This record gives sequence, C-alpha cells and structure tokens, in this order.
Amino acid sequence: MTDTESSHQKPYINGTVSSKNEQKATLNSIVIQGKDLTLEQLAHIARHYCNAELSSDVNISSRMEESVTIIDEIVNGSQPLYGVTSLFGGLANRLVCREFAEELQNNLVRAHKTGAGSTMPLESIRAAMILRVNAHLIGASGIRQLWDERLVRFVSEGVTPLVPEFGSIGASGDLVPLSYIASAISGQDERLRVDFRGETISAPEALRSLGYETKRFNPKEGLAMLNGTSVMTASASLACYDLYTLMAATLHIHAMVLQALTASNQPFHPFLQKIKGHQGQVNNKIFDVTLLDTQIN
Repeated sequence: MTDTESSHQKPYINGTVSSKNEQKATLNSIVIQGKDLTLEQLAHIARHYCNAELSSDVNISSRMEESVTIIDEIVNGSQPLYGVTSLFGGLANRLVCREFAEELQNNLVRAHKTGAGSTMPLESIRAAMILRVNAHLIGASGIRQLWDERLVRFVSEGVTPLVPEFGSIGASGDLVPLSYIASAISGQDERLRVDFRGETISAPEALRSLGYETKRFNPKEGLAMLNGTSVMTASASLACYDLYTLMAATLHIHAMVLQALTASNQPFHPFLQKIKGHQGQVNNKIFDVTLLDTQIN
C-alpha cells in the first residue's frame, strides 16, 4: 500500500473498533487545513477519537510541494541553509555536503530520542500530532504531505506513540518528544513502542498493520517534524479547553442557585458592569442576565 492509499482497517472510536457507517453516524470528520482549528475540535480528536482528515484543497498541496522543491534546489546547489546543509546550534558553521543531507535529518531524529519519565497522556500526544499536521499544511516547512497523511492516519486509527514526559525545554521546540512521534511514523526504530488500540506494540509493527513501509526522511523533513512547540501547545490547549468548560459549568450553576434563592438580579445589571469596566465580567453571560430566567427590574 502506498502512502496515499486508504486502508481497509476499521476506524477506532472511543476505545472500540467500528465500521465506517457507524463512524459517520457517530462523529463527523474534522478537516485539518492549516488554519481555523479550534480548541473544541482538537479536544474532540484527541480525547473522543473523532475522525480527522487532511484537507483536499489543491492550494495546500501546491504550497507544500513548492516548499519541498525549494529545499531540493538548495541541497542540489549546495547552498548554505541552517539545519539542511549545515549542522545545528553551535556547529551551524559546519556545512554538510548534499550526499549526507538526508542522513543528517534521520540522525537528528535518532539523536533526540532521549526522553525520560512516565509516558505522557495519550490525549496530549494525539493533540500534538494534529497540531504538527496543522503547522505543516501552511506550506512553508519543506516536508512532503505523505508524513502528514501518516500522522492523521495514526490518530484516526487509534495508534499513539509512547512519548516520555521529560525531555523538552521548549527553547527551540519540543525536540525530544517530537522525535518519538517522527520516529514512530517512519518506522526506523524497532525499540520504539506505540499504543495500538489499547495494545502496546512496536512502531514498525504498527506501520505494517496499517499497510505502510519503513521510510526515511528527506532533507529538511526531520527538522520540520521536530522544530516546533506542538507538544507544549497541545497540553496547554487541552488545559484551556478544560478551563472554559469548567467556567461555563460554574456560571450555569451560579445562575441556578440565584434562581433557587429567588435572589435579586440587580447586581448583574449591564449598567453596573459597564461602570465597573471589568471586561471579563462584562463578557460572562451570567452578568448580562442571559442565564437568569428573570428580567432586570
């Protein structure tokens, strides 16, 4: 099976394997297109196994292909470009010949799998994978779309790389945790484990189960997979979603208590909120009385 072919594997939803018809009846697919991804959509994919799919917009594909072409021209022309035809960090002044540009990217992924500690929550890893795809689809990363197809396929099929919780410092991206994700979808490390629908197996075995073969990263692609803040952004996004959910629940409970006590609604008059000038308080629905089943007197 090629990287663009669909699988006959049944999708994984809420801890169970279901048919395509069951999936469509249960959850609508969320299209990843490099923009307009909401916290709610990310949470549905990461936590509730809502199906995700890549946008079919030809403009996105064209931008990604163009960025890959630019990288190829730079490598073939032996032009200096950080992390592509040069080494990294303090060794950025050391150039790499084009014959070793591909090996550099694959070594980069291997070298950063140095995490420690317990495994991160699977929902955070799944969210990070979707955020990485969302960043790539902007079309400026110099990476082939086949890698994003694999990432989305992993997420939709309930296949999650087991990523250690410690290792990222965030200064230049989540290099360590993202290296585990990159290694999983390339299948180059037999020791790397993934959660495959609740069962722990090797990453190459998971790839074979999905009909994929082991694949190496081209010039720039390892850097495109690792050099981003998708993991910390994923954790922060899910935390923010929980905060908004709890805040909404709190406001509704507050409104119910006020009604149960037949309390005065005068303290919530829009005039008072405008005078106080606390924008968050003005924005909260309870303070514009929309949750209260009474009128301002």
